[in-house]
Amino acid sequence: MQQANLQARATTGGISRVWTIAQRFQKFLVVGVVGLAVNQGLLMVQAGTFGVPVAVASPIAIFVSMIATFALNETWTWHDRGTGQIAQRAMLYGAINSGGLLINWGLLVWLHGHGMHYTVANLFGAGVAAVWNFALNHAITWREG
Repeated sequence: MQQANLQARATTGGISRVWTIAQRFQKFLVVGVVGLAVNQGLLMVQAGTFGVPVAVASPIAIFVSMIATFALNETWTWHDRGTGQIAQRAMLYGAINSGGLLINWGLLVWLHGHGMHYTVANLFGAGVAAVWNFALNHAITWREG
């Protein structure tokens, strides 16, 4: 009987953990949509309006979107998990998302160089980078206690 209770608690705990991660990922996706809007908007203004080369405009747009998404993730997505100083989390987030920036930028430049419109190529790059960013920020920047 006692083992059955332990198994029930373990199963419930596992389901609860999966549910919590799924909810957190949904919040992360909403924040990502905001970040993507900032990224795409700045990319289009720089490259489309001012003629800045896509390879130069993209990192600038991604960096600005990183600032916006850090603020939203800090206050909403992982509001309950931040430990220590916010500056430390910001530095970790910046380091991790710099990897995402390189992923996004690399795919954008490569796909655009093969004839894909830069705004569509940016969507592909941002999508792949989002998986990297979520996984590492969940595990490192806003890790549990």
